[in-house]
Amino acid sequence: MQSATRKKEPGEADRADRVVSTASKRAKLAVLLVTRDDMLWPQIGGHIGDQLLLKQVDSIDELLSATQPGQAAIVVWDARNQTDAAAVLSRLQLHSPRFAVVVLDESGNSPAWAGPIALRQVIAHVTLPVAASSLASALDNAEEEVNARVALLGEGGGAANASATSGAPSGAKKIPWLAVVLVAAAAAAVGAYFILQKPDAAAKPATVATVRPTALPTPAAKAPSMPAAADEKVDLLIEKAQQAMQERHFIDPADGSALTLYRSALLLEPKNGEARQGLERLAEILFARVQSALDERKIDVALQALETARSINPGDSRLAALDERIASLRAEFGPAQILAAINAQNFDRAAQLIDEAAHTKSLSNAKLAQLRDEMRRRHQELDVANFVKLIDTRLQQDKVFEPRNDSAAYYLGQARTAGAGAAAVQSQSQDIFKRLAQTLRTDIEQKRFADGDRLLADARSYGLPAPSIAGLQRDLNAARGQQAAATAERTQFADLAQSRLAQGKVLEPDNDSALFYVNQLRSTDPTNSALARISGAVQAQILDQARAALDAAQTAKAESLLQMAAGLGASADLTALNQRLAQAKAAGPATPEVAEATLTRIKSIELNYPEDALRRNLEGWVDLAYSVAPDGKVSKVKVLQSNPAGVFDAAAARAIARVRYKPPMQDGKPIGVSTKMRISFRVTK
Repeated sequence: MQSATRKKEPGEADRADRVVSTASKRAKLAVLLVTRDDMLWPQIGGHIGDQLLLKQVDSIDELLSATQPGQAAIVVWDARNQTDAAAVLSRLQLHSPRFAVVVLDESGNSPAWAGPIALRQVIAHVTLPVAASSLASALDNAEEEVNARVALLGEGGGAANASATSGAPSGAKKIPWLAVVLVAAAAAAVGAYFILQKPDAAAKPATVATVRPTALPTPAAKAPSMPAAADEKVDLLIEKAQQAMQERHFIDPADGSALTLYRSALLLEPKNGEARQGLERLAEILFARVQSALDERKIDVALQALETARSINPGDSRLAALDERIASLRAEFGPAQILAAINAQNFDRAAQLIDEAAHTKSLSNAKLAQLRDEMRRRHQELDVANFVKLIDTRLQQDKVFEPRNDSAAYYLGQARTAGAGAAAVQSQSQDIFKRLAQTLRTDIEQKRFADGDRLLADARSYGLPAPSIAGLQRDLNAARGQQAAATAERTQFADLAQSRLAQGKVLEPDNDSALFYVNQLRSTDPTNSALARISGAVQAQILDQARAALDAAQTAKAESLLQMAAGLGASADLTALNQRLAQAKAAGPATPEVAEATLTRIKSIELNYPEDALRRNLEGWVDLAYSVAPDGKVSKVKVLQSNPAGVFDAAAARAIARVRYKPPMQDGKPIGVSTKMRISFRVTK
């Protein structure tokens, strides 16, 4: 260990400059993800920091061929369904003793990895689905392990690890004897663990606790069995602190930072000059970080660095000026951060920042009100813009009125509810009304007057212009009246309505139902004395059907029936059922949607590549939505999107339909859920 009091060699730069230079030249440590599961890539990648570089390979063979012998790296291995773990671990350690292995496996297989973890063949076992905290801890431990092995064995990795021996021919590689011993001992130990353990050894990892291969020391290694002298402990802490400085771990992580390590050394030896000088160098770095963070408006980083520097040197003359500068920036920084969140359309974050500013009173009430108004306005603009996009998409798909809650007309109503002005949806409204008129004319020509009534009722509920709907209603009524006039001499509508009501033909068939004849009677003879009585009887039957539909959770059917009943006049029962319908719609769908990664497959995906696509060397993907029943079976498979369209849809749908899952559970009971998945088709090169 170098002494803090030694003189610099001629031309030697300041230690802090060398730390920065060394850190800037250090290559990022590779994290090699070994898996064929494409869904794991975003899960792992989302938790990889800037200091690590994530790469994915499909198999161990591909990993070994793509890396140099002796390379330093973290290997994240998807070990599900692995039948010969001992052989894989031996191959990895023989290829490079600088590999630190993190295993991904089901939680039920945890006992099987206790032995390899004890032997340091595996650094950590992360259960699936991946939890962010577990993965972060495993990667931190693996990174420390790699650094420890590199410190012990050298950098390694191909040419960087080759050196000529004194007696060897030129160009010959010198293999460190310690690496050979470590690899042989580790391979033998892990092989003994997997071969000699009994069939139930996975449940009793303590049966191999007597195996003791040569262990690799790590920065977080436990103290040796014989107590070290106090000065040796101090030397070790200072050495680790210097390493942390080189790796720019100044104040994070808490347990392994230079700050913590230097302070631990001073706790053991309060007068240690090397530790005190280390803290002084650290304070200088932190003061520089404060200035840089303030210039970049990173006030959180600046505050953390400033308070840490203050704790090291509370009497430093720069503190007062920095405190004053931070105070002056708060009023400027608060609105800027809130506006940045609004501009990023992160309205939840913007609302949180506004609430914090109100609590701390860092902004005036007028400024807070202005920011809230801006957030509401931008949120409304975004909602309207999204609804307009949905309207255009559904019009292109010719989904004008169906399905009821996912049609162009439905989203037109949603846009108006969100605050869209007439100009914002003028062209879409005109297009929808044009198609409404075309559909109604077809209904009139084919004398499907009930369909026309339902269509106009839908149009009213979606907020289409009332005068235009009134005109179409007149056309429909006129057509209905013409048909009634043709049969008026032969039929009395009141008698027919009563007859169909007695026969139970309330709504069907369209042109020979009780509702049909009531409407005919209303259009041809609105003053008929029997109209009120018959209309009330028909409405009561329709309301009974609507009530049954609500009891069966058939909200769409109930809504259609209630709209038809409304055409016969107002009533207390109609009002009560409309309230029930609104409550049912507000409750939303009963089936929750979950990410596919949270489900456990018990029968894997088996893809059959379409022969025509394979012959043409076509590749593509299909996005699917489907339901998983409480028994784990897949149903209601629906293609959401595909590229190229129609080529792989059928093959993907068949493959998903054959998948089986462990029953999804909620509160200890199996439930049905819905989920989505993308299936990719790739031609093997």
